[in-house]
Amino acid sequence: MVLTSAVQALDLQGHRGARGHAPENTVPAFQLALSIGVTTLELDVGITRDGVVVIHHDRGLNPDIARGPDGQWLALPGPLIKDVTFEQLQRYDVGRIKPGSDYAKRFPHQKPVDGTRIPRLQALLSKTAPSVRFNIETKLAADAPHDTLPPEPFARALIAEIRKAGAAARTTIQSFDWRTLEVVEREAPEIATVYLTGSRNAEPEKVHAAGGRIWSPDFQTLTPPNLEAARRLGLKIVPWTVNEPRDIARVLDMKVDGIISDYPDRVREEMNRRGLPLPPAL
Repeated sequence: MVLTSAVQALDLQGHRGARGHAPENTVPAFQLALSIGVTTLELDVGITRDGVVVIHHDRGLNPDIARGPDGQWLALPGPLIKDVTFEQLQRYDVGRIKPGSDYAKRFPHQKPVDGTRIPRLQALLSKTAPSVRFNIETKLAADAPHDTLPPEPFARALIAEIRKAGAAARTTIQSFDWRTLEVVEREAPEIATVYLTGSRNAEPEKVHAAGGRIWSPDFQTLTPPNLEAARRLGLKIVPWTVNEPRDIARVLDMKVDGIISDYPDRVREEMNRRGLPLPPAL
């Protein structure tokens, strides 16, 4: 199956595929996002013990979404991605949210796809047409240095996969840990970087000072002053993760450059209401 998409004026990104409707960071979620109609697939990556770049959000297996080889939910957080081989990782089913968990309450519309495994990044890149875009987050943190590879080898492994797929021109690498972005900017200037911020560092001036050109803040931290500052500094603004209709409308009122959502269908509804061009639904 070949997945296709197109670049539009507003960059509509499907968060972890389309997490509101399908298991996060899985091939079914990416297929669904593109069938809804997005411009970019947003996803997260880790690196296994044998050096395989895989699509997964947490640094270790999450007991809210992972079942072991025995079919039972993990009782505690599972092994770190860096401590298992890709073959070992394939023993875990990530196609369903654990019933009764807080996660399940947050995403009641997600449809399970039992038997789904954590995919290789290369498998996704190889199944996409040249018009599909990717926004890939490096999942490492300065306060958990032993949970992942260090920033340099982590970033280099990801760069190698993107180059191997010939996808540099249609990929951005994003991170809360800006150390990886420094590596990308130094060693792979053909790949654009995105500076993620949370509630404590939503300052576009810091992004600009670090060399950033694209700022991706928590949408709840956007204010008229920091929006004005970002525009004055020439930053593109792509807020995350905007899910509720009233929030989607409010963020679009801000004339942002893109929007990241677990429910790209809801964003499309508001875009259509405003007469904005829509990515093709495939």
